[in-house]
Amino acid sequence: MTDSVYKALSRVFGVVLPVVGVGALIGGSFAHRFVADQLGSEDITMPGPQVIARELKIGLIAPDDAERLSAHAGETLSNGPQARIYADNYVLAHMKVAAERAGVPEDRATYAGVGDLASELNDQLKAELKANHPEMGPGEIAGLARMEIQDPETEYDLASKISRLHQLRSENFFMGNAIRGMLLNAYGWWLVGLLARIVGGGLVGIGGVLSVQGFKRSRG
Repeated sequence: MTDSVYKALSRVFGVVLPVVGVGALIGGSFAHRFVADQLGSEDITMPGPQVIARELKIGLIAPDDAERLSAHAGETLSNGPQARIYADNYVLAHMKVAAERAGVPEDRATYAGVGDLASELNDQLKAELKANHPEMGPGEIAGLARMEIQDPETEYDLASKISRLHQLRSENFFMGNAIRGMLLNAYGWWLVGLLARIVGGGLVGIGGVLSVQGFKRSRG
């Protein structure tokens, strides 16, 4: 009785699992093709050996970044691992260096962190302007602060620092995060495709074994 139940279940799963597995394999292959097509439309190329060497020399990337980039130097992004390396070891590396050179503390080198730092400096600037113009009200001081920040020839160091932080935030962190988000999203879908293909292959294999067991004729 037990043997017959086992064989019946083996026949069922011997058919069902390969079907599910083939579906997972097809889905995984589709995910990889989709990622390749999306990255191909962006036409992003890894830096070449000379660029990597130069940027390592001037400190735009770290030795670990250079090592990872060198493995794909000059290649056009077409898969998830390449996308992740470009996002983390090139784009993010440049974002960190730009923040460091702008005097932003490492723990505040984010889009939100730079914005908060600019706001704090803006409060200091308004306090300095208020000391210089005690006759002005809060609204006038706020307007004067904006004017000084927008003036490339301002005499206030704080205004110059705030202007540089605004530029860093919009050109470095906003754009950098947008690029990284797109690349890491591609990596995520590529990883989903890889897992689907692994699981699909396993299901097909297990289903094949069960099918053999279920449809094998009993001796005697």
